[in-house]
Amino acid sequence: MNENNDDDCFNIEEGNDYDVGEEITGLVCFSGGKDSTAMLLRMIELDDPIKYPITRICFADTTFEFPDLYAYIDHIQLYLDSNYPERGFVIEKLQSKRTWDDWFYGEITRGKAKGAIRGAPFTTQPCWWSREAKVTPLEKAAKEINANFQFIGIAADETRRISKNPKTIRYPLVDWGWTEQDCMAYLEHLGIPNSLYENFNRLGCFHCIKAGPADFHATWANHPEEWKIAKHYSAENTRLVGRNWIPAYTLEELEELFEQGFVPKRHRELECNTCNAVSFFSDGTVEMEDFDTDEAIEHDPRFKDSSMNKTIIEEAKEKIEWVPPSQRATKGLGWI
Repeated sequence: MNENNDDDCFNIEEGNDYDVGEEITGLVCFSGGKDSTAMLLRMIELDDPIKYPITRICFADTTFEFPDLYAYIDHIQLYLDSNYPERGFVIEKLQSKRTWDDWFYGEITRGKAKGAIRGAPFTTQPCWWSREAKVTPLEKAAKEINANFQFIGIAADETRRISKNPKTIRYPLVDWGWTEQDCMAYLEHLGIPNSLYENFNRLGCFHCIKAGPADFHATWANHPEEWKIAKHYSAENTRLVGRNWIPAYTLEELEELFEQGFVPKRHRELECNTCNAVSFFSDGTVEMEDFDTDEAIEHDPRFKDSSMNKTIIEEAKEKIEWVPPSQRATKGLGWI
């Protein structure tokens, strides 16, 4: 993460020596989701500047978050101001220098499709917008304070999302054994739950190509303005590069199914976990180049008619199951 070598970094658990007169710096990666919020507030309660230093609290804004999330982050800032005024905590909002449109409408710079419009990220590839909107701004923020630690909110029952575990990356929730449900209960206890979890399992860009039919249904049912924006980019993607937004359907086609009463089941295989992108980059599992999909096979004009693409579409269609209205209650699949 930082440019120091391992000898310059200290590991609390291993008891490495460090200069007690030197400031220990930490960057809290705050998304406004239940896990990172619970992590931040518990770190503040523990008030341990050695193990959990809080130098900066940074929210990397994709500019495609739900309005409710921005409001919730403002609410958390008010909570910090009211309960810890003497500590002067500020949630910094970081944004990419280049916009989504710069990349979406930009030209592919290499490979067989060089010169063609890039379009949306692929469901099966690292997301270039995670790199631009999350990884790069947070990496820059960490370097600006020469962060000894970077704190990421991954729960104890989600350790599959952790690859390596370098000394500079910390997962406090794992240290404490806190599960996702523990985080939800803790926020309820403090009286500051995030209402978005009434409709979503995961939070992220409302137009994310990895969101899945169930999340798009929740957006369609509860956030009409955001749904309109997502549909716009879906139509543009079809027009410009000839690809559906998700493998089996355009969002316009999904909307027709929703209007007919279709309630999709939840599938979580293709979640867009930007925390993963941040942690995997920081621990060296992926490099910046891995987010560059300009040479991906999906850009090849021949891919659209390939057996591989047809298999992907068929598998995606199998996940969209019709549930008769009379059976939704018994299956626990009511409107979400």
